[in-house]
Amino acid sequence: MGLDFIQALPLLFHPSVLLFMCIGVLAGMIIGALPGLTDPMALGLAIPFTFSMEPVQAILFLLGIHFGAVYGGSITAILINTPGTPAGAAAALDGYPLTLQGQSRKALQMSAISAFIGALISVAALMIFAPLLSKAALKFGPSEYFALGLFGLSVVAGVAGRSLSKALIAASLGIFVSFIGTDPIVGTQRFTFGSAHLTDGLDLVPVLIGLFAIPEILTQLLPGGAVAKDKDNSSHVLTGMALTFADLKRSLKTIIKGSGIGVLIGALPGTGAVISSFFSYNEAVRSSKTPEKYGKGELDGVAAAESGSVSTESSALIPLLTFGIPGDVSTAILLGAFILHGVHVGPQLFQTSGDIVGAIFLGIILLEALVFLSGWYGSSLVSKLVRIPKTYLFSVITVLVVTGSYALTNDMFNVWVTLIFGILGYAMRRLDYPVVPLLLGIILGPIIEKNFLLAMASSGGDLASFLIQPLTAGILILAALSMVFTLRMHRNVQRRLNKEE
Repeated sequence: MGLDFIQALPLLFHPSVLLFMCIGVLAGMIIGALPGLTDPMALGLAIPFTFSMEPVQAILFLLGIHFGAVYGGSITAILINTPGTPAGAAAALDGYPLTLQGQSRKALQMSAISAFIGALISVAALMIFAPLLSKAALKFGPSEYFALGLFGLSVVAGVAGRSLSKALIAASLGIFVSFIGTDPIVGTQRFTFGSAHLTDGLDLVPVLIGLFAIPEILTQLLPGGAVAKDKDNSSHVLTGMALTFADLKRSLKTIIKGSGIGVLIGALPGTGAVISSFFSYNEAVRSSKTPEKYGKGELDGVAAAESGSVSTESSALIPLLTFGIPGDVSTAILLGAFILHGVHVGPQLFQTSGDIVGAIFLGIILLEALVFLSGWYGSSLVSKLVRIPKTYLFSVITVLVVTGSYALTNDMFNVWVTLIFGILGYAMRRLDYPVVPLLLGIILGPIIEKNFLLAMASSGGDLASFLIQPLTAGILILAALSMVFTLRMHRNVQRRLNKEE
């Protein structure tokens, strides 16, 4: 079947789809601009609201929240030096000094146009490479998917933070959790303790809500959190001259370079907007003839950070749509939404659901245009929402967490799953254990186990068969190279953290 953009148009331009796309972008920008609320947390909370939606409507609504939140984090970063999301931190390096110089309008407009150009380049990469990779992936068998699962796990060191051993423990715990349920080959029940609720394993959605929403709520509500020291952040009125064409022309090379960096990093499983934004910013400083200007109010710095950050978001969908492997935490949550709405991601997706994929691709372009228009004209209005008292905000979020988990199957069991994983996530945060490796283990564990068993059964138990098949061997080599690369990256991060101490 392939991509079908003609049949996709009625799916995309249905009034309810367009309405929820606008709602998603606006909600995402508000969430991104509010310090303490994260993109994954917002997506986890929003999934239960999509139960009654059609697949295209639900997925574009969630993508609107996702794209809006990634950009929204830069608004408060530039205006009040408080990034709403971690990815917005790089934009604050030069954005806030520009605000102090009375140039906040120019900084926000540069942020908006850089994000839009980066997004378009990223969408182009998604539309070109995802279908091509899906055709190659149609040749994959169990051994190739097993190798691909290992490739996904090979990035654990890159998201390890300070301790590689803690990351490995978290990943191992995630793989253990993925074993709960029924054996995929012989049908034996494992770790179910006689409970019918665990026969099919744990549902990904309440696990995600628990891991990302509950720890944030507890962190903010307990002594020392945002609620305890809530203060009235005065919003900033946009000041200074508007962005000129000459300003944009001077920064265009930086924007294109940052977008390319973001596309490459976003397509690698386990990375994300935080890494790409700082990589892009560092490259802009490195290649500049006047590096001393950065950090003091350089427009190029805002352009580099924003183009690098936003351009990861569409390219992160490449491994998700083609192989069923999430590129970052947000796409892992989106994977849960695809599964919930019966859209099976992977190489067959482009053959069986070409109209849905076409609508999603075209919808992403429209979403990015909405984000640009909202950022260009509505930044000042969105920035005023940082004054919402956190007491009210997190009270509402707590109610949404519980009701959203319950609404999944109208069963209290999912509420308990959410609370248990929420407590686990909070404990991991307090003990400085990274959550992303745990999530990778939960998602990739079944892929690795099932395909390993199928490959062994088809080869008569011959382990050498994994190395004889060229495609499998090639992916395993890539996994080994990825492991070496991420280990080196982890050591560099470790050295930098030690120097800071």
